[in-house]
Amino acid sequence: MNRKSSHFKILQSKDFLKDVKKVLKSGDKSVLSKIQKTIDGLKIDPYNKRPNMDIKLISKKNESIYRVRLGKYRLVYEIDKQSRTVFITMFFSRGKGYQKNR
Repeated sequence: MNRKSSHFKILQSKDFLKDVKKVLKSGDKSVLSKIQKTIDGLKIDPYNKRPNMDIKLISKKNESIYRVRLGKYRLVYEIDKQSRTVFITMFFSRGKGYQKNR
């Protein structure tokens, strides 16, 4: 089997892209490389916690919603097992994001 075909496809929501732009406008440019490394890791395995990938299931009702920690930021995504797709929905600063009402 071709290893590339076993990777997950990554999709990014408009809200995610807006969230990243907000962080960049605040002056934290170093976060871009962290996001890219995280996305590369999610392509391979979006389920399991490992070094430099603090992944956690955040919804017991919907077992397809996860978050990954990037320092003081959180990246939230949903997994579609059937299509092997990771849909990145949100990116936020830890203290502010969980209080957001989206």
